[in-house]
Amino acid sequence: MWIAFVFAGIIYVMAMCILCFFKRYRKFAAWTGFLALALTIVALGIVGTELDAKAREAGYKNAEDHLNAQRAGILDPARWNKQRETFVKKWAAEEKQKEAAAEGKINQQQAQADASCRKDFNCWSNRFNRAATKVCAPQIEQAAKNNFEWTDSLAEPKFPRASIAENGATITYVGDAIKMQNGFGGWIIMTYECDFDTAAGKAVAVRVNPGQLSN
Repeated sequence: MWIAFVFAGIIYVMAMCILCFFKRYRKFAAWTGFLALALTIVALGIVGTELDAKAREAGYKNAEDHLNAQRAGILDPARWNKQRETFVKKWAAEEKQKEAAAEGKINQQQAQADASCRKDFNCWSNRFNRAATKVCAPQIEQAAKNNFEWTDSLAEPKFPRASIAENGATITYVGDAIKMQNGFGGWIIMTYECDFDTAAGKAVAVRVNPGQLSN
C-alpha cells in the first residue's frame, strides 16, 4: 500500500511541477505539490522501515543487506551471514579498481591534452595567464617606491605578451599597464616582466623598468 502511495506521490509531484508553468494554476500547483512532496517523503520513510523489518524477520541485517544477498545469488540468510564479508570485500576491491581505472583514464587524457597544448603557443601561454597575473601583480606593485596605478582593462590585460622557454616549463609574461610615481610626483609608465613557473605555479623572477612596450 505504501509503495503504491509513494509512486502516486511522485507522479503527482511531477504533474504539479509541469502545472507550475501555467500562471493560472501556479499557486494551486505549488501548494499541493509541496504537500504531496512532504507526504511522499514520509511514505518513503515508512516503506524503508517496513522493508528493513521484513528483511530482519527473514534473517538479514536490513533491506540493503537483503539486496546484497540477492546480488550475490545467495537466498539462504544463514549462508549469506557466513559469506557476507567475503562478498563485501570483493565488491569493494572491484569498485576501487574501477575508480582507479577511471582516474587513470582521466589522467591519461589530461596528459595528452597538456602535451598538445604545450605545442601550441597561444594555448600554453593563455592557460597560465590568469594564475601568473595573480601571483606576479603583487610583486610588480612592490617595485613601486611611491604610488602606483594599474591601467589595464578587459580589452587590454596586464600581460598582453609572453615568451615561452624551450621546454615550456617557464613562461615570461610581459606588460606595461602600470604607472608609478617618482619622487617628484610625476607618473612614469613602467614595463614589467614576470618569469612564471608553470609546474610550481609561482613567480620565479620579476623585473620592472621605465618605458613602454614597442608596437
